[in-house]
Amino acid sequence: MHTYRRVRDAQNRTGVYLKGNGETMSEEIKSSISDRFKSVMEEDEKYGDYDDDLEQELEDEFRHRVVKTETTPLPVYGVGPVFGAIAFVATVLGVVFGQSKALKHGISDFFRIPYLCVGVLLIIGAVFMWSKAYVDVNISDYIRKGNLATTGIYSLTRNPIYAAILFISTGVIFISGNVFMYAIPIFLWGILTVLLQNTEEVLLEQRFGKEYLNYKARVNRILPMKKA
Repeated sequence: MHTYRRVRDAQNRTGVYLKGNGETMSEEIKSSISDRFKSVMEEDEKYGDYDDDLEQELEDEFRHRVVKTETTPLPVYGVGPVFGAIAFVATVLGVVFGQSKALKHGISDFFRIPYLCVGVLLIIGAVFMWSKAYVDVNISDYIRKGNLATTGIYSLTRNPIYAAILFISTGVIFISGNVFMYAIPIFLWGILTVLLQNTEEVLLEQRFGKEYLNYKARVNRILPMKKA
């Protein structure tokens, strides 16, 4: 019975790790942990002997498994290459067609300066978000360690790097000055939303569970401002 209590104590203490990090563990690991404890307790009842180091061995074994699972790196690029390529092509086509004779009446001399100013501000904002993500927050470190970034610029937008790409594209379109091309940023916004909903957001929800769902509920996907 003494050994049984020791095993239960080890299970309870290890259970702290399971409760704290359960969302990051696979069902296979959870099942393995449960089976291991059951096997140890059955052996104890059968033979009536025990190992003085049993408690520590069990804690070390399963803590190592949890930490190993928890530190699995996140995907480095995500939808970035795909969205970046789409945004680049769409922006170039928007500028080229926007300057064509067929669409020249979409360019307003009266609003030329305001459009230019808006475009420059959007590009500056994009550079600011990009630097905040890579320099201030150091998102590369979060990705390498497999952690969820929720501070700094990530407290305002869940995807500052993708938002920066969208802002640059929108800025260039505004600078080109053809109002007919302003539909392109809306198109890109829709593409980015669909890509994220079906890839990265699914992965992060599976990986971080309620932590990510709470973060998702209070921070916008793209627009860098807190939800009301």
